[in-house]
Amino acid sequence: MKEEWLERICQRLQGRALLEEEVKWALRSWENELKKLEDKEMDDLLGLLVVSGKVQCTASLEAISKEGEEPFFSFFAWMKRMLRFGKENAKLTYHCNRCGADEKDIHLVYCHRCRGECAYCRRCLVMGRSSCCVLYYLFPCNRRKVKQNIHAEAALYSYPQLTEAQCAAARSALEFYEGPSDEKQEFLVWAVCGAGKTEVMFPLLRYLLENGRSVLWATPRRDVVLELAPRLQRAFPDYALAVLHGNTPPQEKWNADQLVLATTHQALRFYRRFDVVIMDEVDAYPYTSDDMLPFAVNRARTLSGKTVYLTATPRPDYQKRMQKPTNHKDFLPHVKIPVRYHGHPLPEPVICRESKLNNRLRTRKPIHTLLSFIENSEKRGRPVFIFVPAIRQLPILYDYILAHNENWKTKAATVHASDPEREAKVMALREGRLQALLTTTIMERGVTLSGIQVLVCQADAPVFDEAALVQIAGRAGRSASVPDGQIIFMAEEVTGAMKAAIRQIKKMNRLARELGYISYT
Repeated sequence: MKEEWLERICQRLQGRALLEEEVKWALRSWENELKKLEDKEMDDLLGLLVVSGKVQCTASLEAISKEGEEPFFSFFAWMKRMLRFGKENAKLTYHCNRCGADEKDIHLVYCHRCRGECAYCRRCLVMGRSSCCVLYYLFPCNRRKVKQNIHAEAALYSYPQLTEAQCAAARSALEFYEGPSDEKQEFLVWAVCGAGKTEVMFPLLRYLLENGRSVLWATPRRDVVLELAPRLQRAFPDYALAVLHGNTPPQEKWNADQLVLATTHQALRFYRRFDVVIMDEVDAYPYTSDDMLPFAVNRARTLSGKTVYLTATPRPDYQKRMQKPTNHKDFLPHVKIPVRYHGHPLPEPVICRESKLNNRLRTRKPIHTLLSFIENSEKRGRPVFIFVPAIRQLPILYDYILAHNENWKTKAATVHASDPEREAKVMALREGRLQALLTTTIMERGVTLSGIQVLVCQADAPVFDEAALVQIAGRAGRSASVPDGQIIFMAEEVTGAMKAAIRQIKKMNRLARELGYISYT
């Protein structure tokens, strides 16, 4: 009976990296029989797995001597919570095995669990407490039976609705995956906003799933996970989809099907599980600002696995790698999709300079660019996004607009990241109950509205870098019925970021024309 339990635990948790309490939560959420076990009985089962070599176990956070010698603490010593610090603290440095954090993110506190001074990691604290007295389990993933139920060309031809540009990108992704595993393990799809990059991945996904491969589709933002989940379920109804994010119900949190859609934070709970990782919006916050997230995503992939990055605005380091010779060790294989699915060129932003913007907004003096933009949008009945650099500027801009046109009192609203009514306001804009949203950069991604007009107020602010401005410009012209749209960068000074964003958009339009992808002029 015990052997049967050990096999079931290994099978259930294969490819997982979990703190000891997470292991127990996961098993008890799946197996009714395990709910009856005491913690000590559960510890005994896990101990047997470790001793037999089927599971790796260590402290979630380790103390390492500064001379490079690792203090020896046996598994059973860890189980008794006997690790303590004291006079030896000065000779120790710390490393979080869970998220890779070093000493700057590690803090010493008195721990009631081990009844002594204990270190814990603040970097991954949002995912549970990693500390010196908490065990950390790595469950190896069993080798899967690889089938050849479908060939790459057949997977590609399963989607005749793809445009020529999308089909070329999908073919490149399939060719990358079929290449030798000892060559390049990373591939980037550079798709303009609204190019349909999700659908471009469907042939590769079908090829992988039907041939028995496992896939993690990761993205930094929960709202993207929620938006993608029904699309993936409709596209692949024959495959179970695990959807993991911070608000996933407890009984579903530990699911790990062949296809997993998750936030990048959730990747921290996987270990060498996935044959392919599709990293969506690789340029988005917080992925670009937190080293823990790339660490987690990379560790979730098998050693011979591959990663596909999806982005409309590659970071400078990626762009440098793409420009290297193809035989260079740092070269990043890639493909560009320079046109939207509807075949129209991208709307190109214009720069409008206005002096003393802050002062004129506060004193409500006329700003020609802003007032004419609002007036034209009102006449045409087009929905509007007006972006500002900071939350504190939203009420100033709102009051300014009302001072010059009271009609907007019931047609405009402000929105920002911590606004509890954010989703309701976006829905009101979609349904026509609102015509304008004054917003921070929170709306630069993930919102698609037909006919949207865009103005960036104080576009010379540091928060509006090249990537942000390209994403903001990408809100306009996404609909086939209204493929155009006005985009204005209003600022006192013209910044390099503004020029670079416009240059990038024009470059993509030029490339699309050269390749014959643009169907309209």
